[in-house]
Amino acid sequence: MVKKIKSVALEKTGGTEVDIEADVSCGLPYFNIVGFADISAKEASERVKRAILNSGFEYPKSRVTVNLTPAYLHKKGSHFDLGIAIGILCASGVISDKTAGRVFIGELSFDGEVLPVKRLIPMLTAVMSDDNVKEIIASEANCKEAFLITSSSDKKLICVKSLKEAAEYINGNDKAPYSSIYENYEEQIIDDFEDVRGHEEVKEAIMTAVAGEHNILMIGSPGTGKTMIAKRIPGILPPMSREEQIETTALYSYADRLTDKEPVMLRRPFRHVSTGVTVKALIGGGRIPMPGEVSLADKGVLFIDEMLELPANILEALREPLEERKAVISRSSGSVVFPADFLLVGAANPCRCGYLGDKIHECTCSQSEIIRYRNKLSGALADRIDICIEILRTDYENLKGKKGLTSSDMKDIISEVRDIQMKRGCINGLMTDRQVKEFCILNDEGEAFLKSAYRSMGISPRRYCKILKVARTIADFRKRNLIGVSELAAAAHYTRFLKGGRIM
Repeated sequence: MVKKIKSVALEKTGGTEVDIEADVSCGLPYFNIVGFADISAKEASERVKRAILNSGFEYPKSRVTVNLTPAYLHKKGSHFDLGIAIGILCASGVISDKTAGRVFIGELSFDGEVLPVKRLIPMLTAVMSDDNVKEIIASEANCKEAFLITSSSDKKLICVKSLKEAAEYINGNDKAPYSSIYENYEEQIIDDFEDVRGHEEVKEAIMTAVAGEHNILMIGSPGTGKTMIAKRIPGILPPMSREEQIETTALYSYADRLTDKEPVMLRRPFRHVSTGVTVKALIGGGRIPMPGEVSLADKGVLFIDEMLELPANILEALREPLEERKAVISRSSGSVVFPADFLLVGAANPCRCGYLGDKIHECTCSQSEIIRYRNKLSGALADRIDICIEILRTDYENLKGKKGLTSSDMKDIISEVRDIQMKRGCINGLMTDRQVKEFCILNDEGEAFLKSAYRSMGISPRRYCKILKVARTIADFRKRNLIGVSELAAAAHYTRFLKGGRIM
């Protein structure tokens, strides 16, 4: 007798439906798996046999052949175990064959326990659009991760602890679908902007950057608070939508970065990169392509500390992800595309010694050393940074002064500005050229000011668009429809260290 069971396989970064055909026929006892399976899938023969026997079921004393279709697809992993075991039990008449519309995913231990599998969410994307699939049966240890994607569909998630429990459910035992309430999740702000004394201009620049998704570079001497400020940015980011949670969790699931403490990504990621990073670690790569830091920061913040200390080839590798919002890893077998929609927050010293412009310490760098150090940031990369702000040493009076806006207050203000942008249908920092022409309307004084600034500051066409986008965000904070001189002057002020596309 032949029984067909539905499961899924991982192909590149997504899933593909796979049929497990279990055939129990007359002949000498033998177990064979065909269908282009790798070693981990072929080893299912012993795991399944022991799991069936140790679960109290009778294993067929005949020829067992399992076919994984489609045959052209390379099947990797041990997550076919549960489907293979159920198929054999159905084909041999041990349990009911009511498996239509059900997908089985799970690894089996010798005692019949259904173990969790890695990269579950990318695999589940294969069945989300299949109307014929009504239920997904998986390990209880995967339930939180799986529910994130199934909760937005009409498919039931049935979580089981053992093969016996799965078999009993198929035989008709009632079992309630798994459910959880993610809507009650509230992110706790640990690092609060309230603790940042002074730096009011910097806070305004940070709010502008976050509200409009403008990449920002902070320049300041060591100890002025660059890292402290950057670590507080996640606390003022808008909450993630369910679609963003699914995309980020799927990415972390594929990269095997989910933990028992954080089985799903409900908060925006914050990735801290410093001078020891490599191109492979930053962009992604490997024999089996894996996402790098630019992708792990998707829908969140990528903080690059000591940015100008990075080698030129690493800095230039950022250009494509910043422009295209994706990272492409090319191999002879094909290309893999990972999302890379992040907010870039950079921190750098003003010079090699770090004390140029410092009120206390004297800079020891020559002019040629300063120019050489700052020119590490190429014009092409500088044009992809919207805001550049100088962070100066805080006076003693400011350290003892009153506290400023809290992260919660800043988040509320940013949410209002985001709402204005969403009514237009786009975030300011991500506007296309056509949207810039449509929404970045200048008054007469603003038009004359920008024309003069374009010529006198040597602004590139890309930088011109960046200034308009930043000015649009500033105008949204002030609830103005037309962009005037004050907004343009503030946006141009943020580019004063990037004159001509290079830090000045």
